[in-house]
Amino acid sequence: IILITTRQDIVAREIGVEEAHRVDLMSPAVGWELLWKSMNIQDEKEVQNLRDIGIEIVQKCGGLPLAIKVTARVLASKDKTENKWKRILAKNVWSMAKLPKEISGALYLSYDDLPLHLKQCFLYCIVFPEDWTLKRDELIMMWVAEGFVEVHKDQLLEDTAEEYYYELIIRNLLQPVYTYFDQSRCKMHDLLRQLACYLSREECHIGDLKPLVDNTICKLRRMLVVGEKDTVVIPFTGKEEIKLRTFTTDHQLQGVDNTFFMRLTHLRVLDLSDSLVQTIPDYIGNLIHLRMFDLDGTNISCLPESIGSLQNLLILNLKRCKYLHFLPLATTQLYNLRRLGLADTPINQVPKGIGRLKFLNDLEGFPIGGGSDNTKMQDGWNLEELAHLSQLRCLDMIKLERATPCSSRDPFLLTEKKHLKVLNLHCTEQTDEAYSEEGISNVEKIFEKLAPPHNLEDLVIGNFFGCRFPTWLGTNHLPSVKYVVLIDCKSCVHLPPIGQLPNLKYLKINGASAITKIGPEFVGCWEGNLRSTEAVAFPKLEALVIEDMPNWEEWCQNPEPEMEKQSSDL
Repeated sequence: IILITTRQDIVAREIGVEEAHRVDLMSPAVGWELLWKSMNIQDEKEVQNLRDIGIEIVQKCGGLPLAIKVTARVLASKDKTENKWKRILAKNVWSMAKLPKEISGALYLSYDDLPLHLKQCFLYCIVFPEDWTLKRDELIMMWVAEGFVEVHKDQLLEDTAEEYYYELIIRNLLQPVYTYFDQSRCKMHDLLRQLACYLSREECHIGDLKPLVDNTICKLRRMLVVGEKDTVVIPFTGKEEIKLRTFTTDHQLQGVDNTFFMRLTHLRVLDLSDSLVQTIPDYIGNLIHLRMFDLDGTNISCLPESIGSLQNLLILNLKRCKYLHFLPLATTQLYNLRRLGLADTPINQVPKGIGRLKFLNDLEGFPIGGGSDNTKMQDGWNLEELAHLSQLRCLDMIKLERATPCSSRDPFLLTEKKHLKVLNLHCTEQTDEAYSEEGISNVEKIFEKLAPPHNLEDLVIGNFFGCRFPTWLGTNHLPSVKYVVLIDCKSCVHLPPIGQLPNLKYLKINGASAITKIGPEFVGCWEGNLRSTEAVAFPKLEALVIEDMPNWEEWCQNPEPEMEKQSSDL
């Protein structure tokens, strides 16, 4: 059976549908039930008192579930009184004549009720193709780069932007993809996208470049190039200046013309990700207003030193650049940089001095290494470089086996980093020969030294080849952690005692091939433990994934004497 849904009769006719099922609109009674349940009204008396005015509001929504749900979130932010709801009902937005007929006034009401900063963030979501899965962290970066995020004392811009993201989800203006437990992926309903496109019609262009004329392109602020597979050439505009601030694509571009970098000097966001771009010219240094430069998944093999001229650059994304092996020296001149993404890029030469970029809060694919004191380039960064990065929010380190326990004077490098929420620790998988005892001892000491702060929420450990997990991977030290992933920790013979982590929601263990038995120490219950059998194991766990453990034979409740002693030492 193939199920196809559409709101347009012509689509059904063109694909040869003989008998279409038309979905009825919601009745007022059913719509009212959806409204008050979406508002989470618990008091039965309140439900009855507001029923009549509530049904009037539902009728204004035209029986559309989406319109009812977004209206419910508008009402949820107001006092639950009949007078307040009557004021909402009396607003002119319900019957705006200028709106396209497929967009109900209820959808515009949900937009109109937003504060200015959320209006900007909502409208910005159309710079992605229709039905695109939006990534939370990508939206956050773009909102920060565009200057939409308000400054709050003692709070990073990215944390504030994350609050905006979840507020739009709460208001049903973005729809979370529920396969992601942290709602880090979402979609924009096509009706809401139509509304956003309509409201942004004079400032945003979505499509190819051919229909653009001189006076049109000069008014634009944002552009999503769709279906363009050749090299992008910006149309000639005479003497009039182009003030485009955001340029993104649907990832099919062959490249961009050199004049692109010379003429779009007002750009703040330049997203060339997954295009076939191979070179970045020196002209990139002309884009002095650029805040975000995304080259994720491109074919570039180098960056010009002129990138150091981008003193306003906040985000440099170089993930999955398979031909890029070194960073330019000028990278350490980007003093306002907040994110550097290098994950899955084979970087083996980096400039010293990354620790001078004090605003860095997101480091992905941070390669550990070092070099002699008199060299400007090295095969990776020393752990000491992290010491002055006090704003770190997300840290993803690779090649940790290269570090040495004495490579930093700080005995606990990360413990005082109060903003750190996400920590990924990876070693390089060794396939040709066994690990030496010295190497195993060294990596255990390194991981012990990387104890995170108590506010950590997300932890990933990959290819760790020590025989026992670090002692901080337990209840007392990680009270806030929600997501833990242990991947290919093949030498550890016991799992860490994480069953009593009070806020753990998601746990994945993959490739722990040395594990033969899981005992009570895993759930944090063993004889002599104060939190013993009376405690509830995994009190908030929603998903447990255990896979690729070929030697695992049993899950027992009674501790072995040796394991009991080890657990008491943790």
